[in-house]
Amino acid sequence: MKRRIFISFSHDDTQQVNGFLGLRNILDGFEFYNHKLDRRIQSTDDPYVQRVIRDEYLTSASVTIVLIGDKTADSKWVKWEIAESRRQGKGILGIRLKGTAGRVPEGIPSNAVGGWEPDNFAGWIEWAAQNRPAATRAR
Repeated sequence: MKRRIFISFSHDDTQQVNGFLGLRNILDGFEFYNHKLDRRIQSTDDPYVQRVIRDEYLTSASVTIVLIGDKTADSKWVKWEIAESRRQGKGILGIRLKGTAGRVPEGIPSNAVGGWEPDNFAGWIEWAAQNRPAATRAR
């Protein structure tokens, strides 16, 4: 069974995020999910958008990867996705996008941030899954 991964990112970084998503073809054992193409998410009703992201993307994921660009830490949606991931007991991993130097968003453990090192991604994802909060791991 493949491990399901939720991808959180600032829409300012969409081009680089597409490059990361291209790696899904070479990372065996993982399914990547993001809400970028979900037309329902284009709503201006924040509680509705939160419900769709929570129920259809985050709940079934075991790890949330936050792709960190120059403005990621300022995104209200990234902040919410991290907080919701923590509330649900998901593993959280931050990966810096190539050539960026933005702040690490609040809520990502300091020992769970890596650089743009594709050869390490699979191991880091598995580490994040294994290091979820124990009290909520059964979810």
